[in-house]
Amino acid sequence: MREIKLLSKDVNIISVMLLAPIFYSFFYGSIYWNKIETDVPVCIVDYDCSEYSQKLIRLLDVHQSLSVNEVTGDYGYAKSRLENETAKGILVIPKDFERGLKKGNGGFLKAYYNTTRFLVSNDINKGITDVVLQMNSEIKSHLFNAKGYTRQQAEIIAEPIKLDMHPMFNFTESYGDYLIPAILVLIIQQTLLIGLSESVAKENENHSLKEWFIESESKTLFAIAGKSFFYFVLYASYAFLFYTINFAIFKIYFLGSANALALLTLIFLLAVIFWTIFISSFFQRKIIALQFLTLTSYPIFLISGYSWPLSSMPVWIQITSNMLPSTPYFAAFTRITQMGAELNNVLPELIHLLVLTITGLIAAYLRMHKLFTQKELAVSVLK
Repeated sequence: MREIKLLSKDVNIISVMLLAPIFYSFFYGSIYWNKIETDVPVCIVDYDCSEYSQKLIRLLDVHQSLSVNEVTGDYGYAKSRLENETAKGILVIPKDFERGLKKGNGGFLKAYYNTTRFLVSNDINKGITDVVLQMNSEIKSHLFNAKGYTRQQAEIIAEPIKLDMHPMFNFTESYGDYLIPAILVLIIQQTLLIGLSESVAKENENHSLKEWFIESESKTLFAIAGKSFFYFVLYASYAFLFYTINFAIFKIYFLGSANALALLTLIFLLAVIFWTIFISSFFQRKIIALQFLTLTSYPIFLISGYSWPLSSMPVWIQITSNMLPSTPYFAAFTRITQMGAELNNVLPELIHLLVLTITGLIAAYLRMHKLFTQKELAVSVLK
């Protein structure tokens, strides 16, 4: 009740704790509403102007990832379109392209991509590759069929080894399905970290640590539990909202055990709360805590192992990353929600989180006990 009264009088903390999680969860999710990028504009330089080149252009244009916005015979013009980003890629069809294919000499296509945005260039590359492979198969089948082979024989000879690919997780292979869940986890952690740190720093700034301690029956563990309980309940509610309502709205797959995720989430929240109390106890002013901890959001995400493999990072970053609750939680969260994992599949991450939670509680207890004791001694000296 004391914590609720404290928050009700502080607009800054209210905005972080009550408004930011809801706003950001829907705002960031809506950015990736379409999940995959479609109709990426490409410019075709057609020096052949043949039946085959026209067929190739039509196949490219109907591909989900691509949109042929211009066809020209001037490479210089196409390059200028790439440089001013009205086109994201160029495909050059050489002269005598059709003649070479009909004679069995083959043909060469040149593709140029704007790789400053690697996701876009990957989409273009994938789209062009799909179309070229399809056309290759059709041309080979036609040639063998013309030599007297049946259609089935021609198809087998043209493509003796066929690859049947099935994505096991993230079935749509979309950026949205990959990123939205991570954003929701980051929102939970960072708003909790920033809001709670402001509350603890405010106790220091207002010299109300003694009042906090006395209202907790002069017991450090009660003081920590009293402040933690409000945030624990609030953010457990946010997690439930995000993993049910937001997942449903943005059509995010949830394939694993809900009970396993619930248990891991509750332990994760406790770990974040205890370590936040410990860290924020060193700040004497609320604004300093806000300024310092706000800067941690992007670095924490980058070194969590979600966007880039942890094993590929320098050793000292790996050590730092494993001290953050988000690192084991991200790993377990991905395996549960997208890979269908059960609790027994994420036991290492569960143990990791438990260790961080226990050490966080010990660190918070020792630090706050020292601060409370110092305040008690200071009051005794003044008396």
